[in-house]
Amino acid sequence: MLDIQVRNKSFTQKDSATTLSVLTDIRIQLNEGEFVAVVGPSGCGKSTLLQIISGLDRDFDGKISWMNGASHHSTKLGYVFQNPRLLPWLNLYDNIALVLDNPVAKQAEIDSLLEATGLSAFTTYHPAQLSIGMQRRAALARAFVIEPSLLIMDEPFVSLDRPTAVQLRELLLEILTVRRTTVIFVTHDLHEATQLADRILFLSTSPAKVIGETPVVLPRDQRREESEVSRKYVEIKALFKDLYR
Repeated sequence: MLDIQVRNKSFTQKDSATTLSVLTDIRIQLNEGEFVAVVGPSGCGKSTLLQIISGLDRDFDGKISWMNGASHHSTKLGYVFQNPRLLPWLNLYDNIALVLDNPVAKQAEIDSLLEATGLSAFTTYHPAQLSIGMQRRAALARAFVIEPSLLIMDEPFVSLDRPTAVQLRELLLEILTVRRTTVIFVTHDLHEATQLADRILFLSTSPAKVIGETPVVLPRDQRREESEVSRKYVEIKALFKDLYR
């Protein structure tokens, strides 16, 4: 579906003429319907990589190639950020409908996602009236309501308490069971990547490049079982234990 090549991505520091290389020699291919997790240390350039893939950052040496003649303009992209980014002056329903050209025509899909995320009773609430977990669920609903061909997720469950993070990961798995799409998901949490992904890529410290890759051979119906996820996590961690020494 998507061929990502980043030969180099650099930033020039504002207070000097120093150029800082952030990403180098990265090649990633995403297959249709695949869930790929990108794992790496904080500050290595994971979010920058997602901005390049989404088309938000085009100042890099490389190219993003879409199959079947598609492009950023013709492909529906969903984006879930670290912060839910709900507009405080809009209620929950309007925050979700905001991304649609014709919300009336998508009423059934909006209602379906509100039910799936457990938010049907809170449509008139504003973001300040919602818990952070509910705000994250709203961000998921907003991303899926456009029926994206590619869903980009930038550590969407970071800084949450463990029970809330577990609930949201399980919710994401449930939604993807019904609304299968291609996902690229950034995280620094290998356990989270193991539970969610079909394939995990490991990035080095900055300037980041891919230094490891593994499939996650774990049936979907076992990904809600902590014992099975933990077993696979320990297995993957042992294989790649020397990457970040």
